[in-house]
Amino acid sequence: MKVLWICNLILPEIAAEMGLGTIPKEGWVKGLLDAILISKKANDSDMVDIALAFPVSAEVITNSEDGEKREFITGKVELKSNAGKSIEYFGFYEDVAHESVYDDKLEVTFSAIFDIAQPDIIHCFGTEFPHTLAAAKAWNRPERFLIGMQGVCSVCADRYLAHIPEKIVKRHTFRDFIKKDSILEQQKKFISRGINEREAVGLAGHIAGRTVFDKLMTSQWNDKAVYHYAGENLRKEFYSGEWEEAKAEKYRIFVSQADYPIKGFHFLLQALNDLVKNAAQYGIGDIQVYVAGQSIVNADTLKQKIKISSYGKYLRDMIVEYGLKDRIHILGRLSAEQMKEQYLKCDTYVCCSECENSPNSLGEAMMLKVPIVTAEVGGITTVFEVGVDGYSYRNEKEDSLEQVSTALKNALLERWRAKDVDERRNNASIHAMRNHNPEANAIGMTDIYCKMMKE
Repeated sequence: MKVLWICNLILPEIAAEMGLGTIPKEGWVKGLLDAILISKKANDSDMVDIALAFPVSAEVITNSEDGEKREFITGKVELKSNAGKSIEYFGFYEDVAHESVYDDKLEVTFSAIFDIAQPDIIHCFGTEFPHTLAAAKAWNRPERFLIGMQGVCSVCADRYLAHIPEKIVKRHTFRDFIKKDSILEQQKKFISRGINEREAVGLAGHIAGRTVFDKLMTSQWNDKAVYHYAGENLRKEFYSGEWEEAKAEKYRIFVSQADYPIKGFHFLLQALNDLVKNAAQYGIGDIQVYVAGQSIVNADTLKQKIKISSYGKYLRDMIVEYGLKDRIHILGRLSAEQMKEQYLKCDTYVCCSECENSPNSLGEAMMLKVPIVTAEVGGITTVFEVGVDGYSYRNEKEDSLEQVSTALKNALLERWRAKDVDERRNNASIHAMRNHNPEANAIGMTDIYCKMMKE
C-alpha cells in the first residue's frame, strides 16, 4: 500500500538534497519514518510505501529558467538512515507565515499531486496549517484519510490570552501595529486556524491521537471518525543518555520554548520573583533559567525596540522589574544534540504551558530521566502520570495569574525539597519508553493503515 504523508516541515535529508536549510522541529516525523522503514511488519506482506509532501516557499517553487511559479516540485531522495531506500517527495507552495488564511488553490495543487503519487491513503500530520483541510477536500475519501493530531488549535485559541492582564492584551507595540499582530490579533488567527481544524477533522474518516484530551476534542467535532491510538517517536538522540545529579547545575531550570503566550513563560517569571526574593527563607540557592528558541525580549537597540512584540515587551518588563536580567538566558534555536545537552545540564525541566496536547519536549525530558515540573493541562496528564513521574501543578482557565504562578512556585519548591526525585524520574523514563517505543509505534501505525485498507 502507498501512503502519502503530508507534513508541516521538510525532512532534513530532503532539504539537503534541495540545498535548503532546516528548522530543528518535528524530528518525530523522521523518527517514525525510519522506524516504519526498518519495521519487519512494514516490510513483510503488508509493505508500506511512503511518499512525503510538505510546504515550501515561493522561491523554492519558482522555476529558475523562466521565473514562473509552479504548483509543486517533485523528486526522489535516498535516505542515509535507511541505506538503499529512496523516497518520493512533493513540495507545494503554502504561505506558512499566514497559517490562518485558507487558500482554495491548494485543493487544485493537491489533486495534481494525488494524480501523480497515486496513494492509497493520505496521512496528514497535524491540523495547525490549512493544507490539512485542503488535502481533505481534494481527496474526498474519508475512509482513506487519516489526521494525526499534534496540537489542538481550537483549545489554544480559547486559552491563548493565558491569564495576561487585559491592558497588555489590548496593547499594540509599533511592531504589532505594522504587522497587525497584537496578542488579540494572534488569538483571532488561532480562532481561524481552529475553524479550519474542526472542518478538516469533520472530513476525516480516521483520527490518530494519543491522549484523552485529543480524543475528547476530535470526537466532539466528528463522532463518526474512527479514533486510533498512535504513539509518537522522539528524535533518535533522546533514546540514549541519562540525567545525573552530579553533572547537573543545582537550581538550573530549562524551558524548551517561551516565544508566545500559550507557552506560559510569564507564569515562571512571576514565580521567580517570589522565589528569588525569598530564597533564604525557602532554603534554595541561585536560580538560573535557560530557554531554547528565539528571543522576543531584546530591546537594547533602537531596531530591537521597534521590532519587539507586546508579549515580548510584557516579558521584558517583568524581567527588569523583578531584577531577573542576569538569570534569564535565551539560547536560540537548538539542534537535537544541543537540546539534549541542556536537559542533562539542568536541575529541572519546566513545562509551564497554558495548553498542550503531548509535548515532545516533555517526552524527551522523561526519556532522559530529568526531574520535571509541569502544568497539568490538556493531554499532559495522559502522557505524564501526576504524582508518579515528577512534580506538577494545576492551571485552570478560571484561575488568576497569581494563583497559577503560586502553584508553579510550590511545585518547584516541592521538587527541590523532595526525597523521591530518583524514584519519580525513573518512573517517568519507563512511562516515556511506553509512549515513545519506536518499534511498537511503527507497528501500531502500520496496523492503522492495514485497517484503513480493508474499508
